[in-house]
Amino acid sequence: MSATPPVFGPTEIIGDDEQPTHAIVQLALALPREQLRAALAIGHAQMAGEPPLDEMSVSDVRREVEGYLGAASIVDLYRETAVVAERITEEHAAELDAAIDRAYTTPPLPPIQQPRYGTGTVTLQTSDQGEITTPEPGWCVGHDDELVGYLADTTHNGPTLEAGVVTTIRGPVTIMQAHLSHAPHLEIRPEPHPVLSVHIDFDGDLGPEDGRNLTRALRVAAASLDRAIADLAHLRGEQR
Repeated sequence: MSATPPVFGPTEIIGDDEQPTHAIVQLALALPREQLRAALAIGHAQMAGEPPLDEMSVSDVRREVEGYLGAASIVDLYRETAVVAERITEEHAAELDAAIDRAYTTPPLPPIQQPRYGTGTVTLQTSDQGEITTPEPGWCVGHDDELVGYLADTTHNGPTLEAGVVTTIRGPVTIMQAHLSHAPHLEIRPEPHPVLSVHIDFDGDLGPEDGRNLTRALRVAAASLDRAIADLAHLRGEQR
């Protein structure tokens, strides 16, 4: 067996349509050519040999193989389910269900914030401190689409500044994003004043034209950062 065999599928989700789905469990089966041949032969025969093998698309072939493997496992499992249901005790069933809930139940997402805005304040929910009211700076874009989290993670964010470059190979690429940010309740690394959150990213090989485009984009990015830094210094009461 190759150390790194190619991986394919799943083409589609296979299951018991007669029962409500609790979870989708994906398996990766390492099959030799003989088993692939057998799965395709049986699955194709069950379809009365239609369409002919040489007319089947790549997706058709994979769907046939996966369909046979999935259907065979579902048939066997359907039969075993009835046997297990008759033999296990209520106590054992409860233990099995508890294990399934741990392994195959997606934990619910935290609720979405429903902020209440006042004059210079916002009231938010936190998962550790309950409802809190905190100053809301005028430059903050708001908290309406945020998840409820810890008080320490409550953050005020300003509008995002972006700078981009257009390259002949990669097309439009964003090279910088920046915004004012303030997390006033941080404990490990306190933020007594707003900061400028900056993300700069570009990686590629450039010809002369794209190189000139990039230098122009960097100058635009630098000008945007200069303006943002000036705003930041003003908010912090610092001299430029």
